[in-house]
Amino acid sequence: MEGLSSLVLGLGLFFLGIQLVGENLRRLSGRSFRKVMQRVAERPMVAAVTGVGFGAAMQSATAVTFVLAGMQKSGLVSATGAAPVILWCNVGLTALVFLAALNIHPLVAYFTGATGILAAMIRQSLWRSVAGGLLGIGLIMFGLQSMSAGAEPLKNQEWFQAMLTGAVSSPVIAFGVGILAAALLQSNTGAAMLVIALAAAGEFKIEQAALLIYGSNLGAIGLRFILSMNLDSASQRLVRFEDIFCLWTSVVMVVLTLIETTGLPGPLTLARWIAPDSLQFQLAVLFLLSNLIPAILVAPFTSKILGLLQRWIPDREAEAFTKPMFLSDTAWNDPGTAADLALHESARLIGSLTLNPLERHGNPSDESTAPADFVALANEIEQFLAQVATSSRMSQGEAHRIHLVRSELGVIRYLEEAVRDFRECLYDVEHSKSGNTPVPAVVDSLSQLLDLATKCTERPTAAALAEFREATRKNHPAAVKAKGETKAHAADLDQKSATRISALCDAYDLAVWMLHRLSKTLERTLTGE
Repeated sequence: MEGLSSLVLGLGLFFLGIQLVGENLRRLSGRSFRKVMQRVAERPMVAAVTGVGFGAAMQSATAVTFVLAGMQKSGLVSATGAAPVILWCNVGLTALVFLAALNIHPLVAYFTGATGILAAMIRQSLWRSVAGGLLGIGLIMFGLQSMSAGAEPLKNQEWFQAMLTGAVSSPVIAFGVGILAAALLQSNTGAAMLVIALAAAGEFKIEQAALLIYGSNLGAIGLRFILSMNLDSASQRLVRFEDIFCLWTSVVMVVLTLIETTGLPGPLTLARWIAPDSLQFQLAVLFLLSNLIPAILVAPFTSKILGLLQRWIPDREAEAFTKPMFLSDTAWNDPGTAADLALHESARLIGSLTLNPLERHGNPSDESTAPADFVALANEIEQFLAQVATSSRMSQGEAHRIHLVRSELGVIRYLEEAVRDFRECLYDVEHSKSGNTPVPAVVDSLSQLLDLATKCTERPTAAALAEFREATRKNHPAAVKAKGETKAHAADLDQKSATRISALCDAYDLAVWMLHRLSKTLERTLTGE
């Protein structure tokens, strides 16, 4: 049973390594990925290179797809800009398979031990993530080495031979086992490396291993379907684009395999020609070809596929205001995307503030008098951010940014109270006994500031925030002018009406002051200070 124990040990280390690599590389590259995407969107060739690079870095097409779905939901990238990145990231994630195929077994134990010590000793979040990613790679290679060693004595055991024979007894079954392996690992890269390790130990022939690898491309479709159920239509279309590509890869490679059985050269012939002396590299080449060839074939038709998906998954009618449009559970483990989505959702809160006159009911400072829809959506955003704060292992900078976004949400709640008080005062002015009171200039001024606040919250930039902060500072000429024109009407009104005009200007000052606080909070959120 020594061989079986080595096989199980190797499998456990392999699983742990896959998890460590995914978590740490995504933590390192997620924020950079978003920044780069904003620059390369709508440039297909550059987006393709970016997709290969980040596929190699993040080692998960699913992760790349959902990050892009979140960015599209936030308006940071379009579907046409995201699709090429999704397409080519599948090619980039094959890089780890080539690393695992290297004959560096004598160094694996030293590498794994050294990175484990570093990961335990380093406290700085960036370098700890680097060490964690390297440790994951070491565990993957050490696990593969242990599995190969464990499979060696087992291959002559009757029960083990029967299990493997059953798994690859027909091309259809071998293909299905590849799907199952990738679904269990939630990584077609991990499934491919597992197949390569067992093939190197003599358990599979190259033809059988190839079908297992081709099947592994379909393994993550089920999880993506579940994770995308609550996404909006536009985000679902991006996820389905990745699913269609995975289906396409399997169809193309199976057809090429069938053609090769007739004697014509195909992927197996090319793999043997590229790496004639190494079965591991032949299978790694096959894994690369299974993503590269379909990507080349489908790239010219990306826009047409997106058009078909538009008809297949049309935009739904606008959801109720209380239902978040941008928040997604899949962003819980990506603090940067989560913060962007929360800001986009907060912009909806500000955009919902209206200056239509509101009759006074009860105490204006009582939070229960806030509109139920506003409170419900604000609570949804707060719960989402609280979940992110507790479910993610964040760097200090990411945690600080989430804290700032939560602070910004608190300011918006106070802003709603100030605007509500302004509306109540406006009702008193417009329904005074004097009658025919013109609409005060402060209404137009505050309306413009609220529009500016919505835009800055939705897409904060340094220039826009500087304009917003300047427009809301105390004694800004536009504010002084609006209050002056409003108070000028009081000269022709009775004392009670003049008092109401004065109260309206005070309410205006409070709302503008809250907007100024919001501008400062947004600046800190943008800079991370």
